[in-house]
Amino acid sequence: MDIREKMRRDWDRRARVDPRYWVAATQEADEASYVDSAERDTAALLAGLGDRVPPTGRVLDLGCGIGRMAAPLAAHFARVVGVDVSPAMIEQAQALHGALANLRFEANSGADLGAFADDSFELVFSYSVLPHLPPEVVEAYFREVNRVLVDDGWLRYQFWIGPERRMADNDTLNIRVYDPERFQALNREAGFTVVDIEEIDYFDPVLELKPVWVTARRTGTPTDGAAADFSGRPATVSEEERSLEYGLLLYLAVKHGERGERAEAERVLEEATACDPTRPEAWITWAMHRLEQDDMRGARLMLESLTEKVPTLGSGWLYRAQVAAADEDFADARAALAQAEALDIDDAELLGQAAELRALLADAPAAPGSASETGAESKAGRRRKTRKKVVKRRRK
Repeated sequence: MDIREKMRRDWDRRARVDPRYWVAATQEADEASYVDSAERDTAALLAGLGDRVPPTGRVLDLGCGIGRMAAPLAAHFARVVGVDVSPAMIEQAQALHGALANLRFEANSGADLGAFADDSFELVFSYSVLPHLPPEVVEAYFREVNRVLVDDGWLRYQFWIGPERRMADNDTLNIRVYDPERFQALNREAGFTVVDIEEIDYFDPVLELKPVWVTARRTGTPTDGAAADFSGRPATVSEEERSLEYGLLLYLAVKHGERGERAEAERVLEEATACDPTRPEAWITWAMHRLEQDDMRGARLMLESLTEKVPTLGSGWLYRAQVAAADEDFADARAALAQAEALDIDDAELLGQAAELRALLADAPAAPGSASETGAESKAGRRRKTRKKVVKRRRK
């Protein structure tokens, strides 16, 4: 599997989760904000382009996703084509926008535009795509864009310019930042002259930087260079990429939960646990959803999975013990509590909960139903109390 295949798999997987979220990544993570982002970014594209491309122009959207910007642009130009490495994205784009006669979508290899002849377009644009690609893929695309543009054609794209930020070669998600010299060389060596650079009104708190719109004109041909060869390059997932994807999935699940969309939240949490089964947050959040629905068995399954995947996490064993006790499985509760206390827990609140649970288990019967509940907390009461503790703890 080389980088092109990895890109396809990565974005097909993300498309199956929620294509709108992955192509727009709005803070609200809902359909309304997706639509708003499409209108805003399309307006910015057109405003910066001005009258450089006439309404009769042919336009290529590089990395079109499900047609977020290609569809509204079809009202402004004679012909719009969207390409994306993900067949799953293209399938959904066609389902959403197939009725527009002057708009079509195609899946491509992720590194070339071989389906298009020379001089096919007056404009190629790309938004929130190129900074996520390995630099060699970006360089290959710039050369291909030069080929498919007419003489003096235009390339307009979103980018990040500032203190250089490199990522793992095969990372398809994190943002790369190009320093000014490298940015200019990228355009110059591909036969483009940068005409305008405009800041976008968004400040990234991690990068401490604003992205930009770049408008470049095809003024020559690419410099001589060896054709890019992506075959044989390992396409493993970097830790930075896995961590970002996991965090974004967890955020999406939380937003679904806040809107009461429980089934969607749990579907995304399942994807998060598959993305990185060794991180506890998704397992605990999933258990929380089960607890909020009074599904003790479901919550226990999540916490049992957590302690299996991360056996050194003391809080995981404590949560498992609390839920098992609330479900009257005192044997599992005692065993899980013993595991928790054998590990280092330095959180005062968790230590207090462990002591409270120890006292409760000291008075609990050896097995469910083996003694009356007289003078002891009822099963329903333990469930309510456990649910409050775990939910409160997770939301901190």
